[in-house]
Amino acid sequence: MLEAVIAADERNETAWLWLSGAVETAEERQICLENVLAINPENALAQKGLAKLAQAVPEKAPDVGRVQVVRREYAPLSTASALLYPDDHIKTWEWRDPTAVQAKAPTTGYQARESYQDIWTREVPMCGYCAQELAPADTRCPTCKKNLMVSSFRYPNASSNLTVLWVLLLGVGQLFVLLVLYNILARHNLYTAVASGLVAVFFVLLAAGVHFRQNWAHLAAIYSLVALILGLLLRWALPADLEALGLASLDPAIQDFVMPLTTGLGQTLHVFILAGALLALFYAIFKAGPDFDRVAARQVATLTKGPKTAADFNAAATQLARNGVWATAVLHWQNAAAKAPEHLVYQESLGRAYAQLGFFERSLDVLQGALRRSGSAERQAAIQQQINAVQAKMEPQTQQAK
Repeated sequence: MLEAVIAADERNETAWLWLSGAVETAEERQICLENVLAINPENALAQKGLAKLAQAVPEKAPDVGRVQVVRREYAPLSTASALLYPDDHIKTWEWRDPTAVQAKAPTTGYQARESYQDIWTREVPMCGYCAQELAPADTRCPTCKKNLMVSSFRYPNASSNLTVLWVLLLGVGQLFVLLVLYNILARHNLYTAVASGLVAVFFVLLAAGVHFRQNWAHLAAIYSLVALILGLLLRWALPADLEALGLASLDPAIQDFVMPLTTGLGQTLHVFILAGALLALFYAIFKAGPDFDRVAARQVATLTKGPKTAADFNAAATQLARNGVWATAVLHWQNAAAKAPEHLVYQESLGRAYAQLGFFERSLDVLQGALRRSGSAERQAAIQQQINAVQAKMEPQTQQAK
């Protein structure tokens, strides 16, 4: 029933997802899940399914055509766990050899004619936006006028040191919030409370800036922490003004009890603030600095690091196209179509990208190949509509050539 639904509608995301749970082999399940991601790259269930398939590698290949029970033993965490829970360290599962499944008829994917004499057949640097050939000294595309110099972080993923830094900055801000309450309730000093509140807000903003890896936040954090530490040390070097506590009208016995208590609470908060500031300053100077390093690179069309499967290349190409980086998107859709020639959606996307860049002959070649291989009347109509749109764009160029 699911295959009948897919035969009528090749882009039925739900049908492909359900079919992945009905097939018997990991190979077929991977094809179904990749089809889901080809239709919707954001499908979380398909992403999780492919991740599990990538991890479920059999320990040894079984005999062809047989179902074999695979047994794997794991090292116990301790001697006690090995004695008390022996079964927890042994796992077994059935593994079916995918080569035992009857082979499907091979599908011939689209193969572009190599008679084209354009930039895609030459090993030259080209603009990642419009596929214009670039000279070595070009920092701006001569055709689309886009700035090719892009600044990016040296390390794409933030380190744990950066996380520690913004948590410490946020903690210092929270301690100043407690200091606000102390100044209001114990010292009845509104001006000091307001000043502490402003400092608390400032450190919360610094923590947010550091979290998003802003250079200004990193530098401001270093200078602010140094100023805060010096201010606290200077404050302790001077005698404390106990008159600001506002407890002169109380009974002397109460003063002897309350004043040391409130003063000690304030001192404790300041000690915690100093400790947090020192630790944050250490991470800001010696640990988290590389997270803010940026490098400038020229935006030329090239494959990005990370994609491996056809679905990965398709997802990367879709995002690049949304950002207007069409030439780079073409390279990714070329890889997606080459890795999964049976997925016509990759060829359709490649054809649209070629047309977007003005390579109409290549676009028609790809789309007409997809039209010949499509088995759905609805899909054929949609592809034919795209072909008609490309041919309409070609007419002015054809007439001009004549």
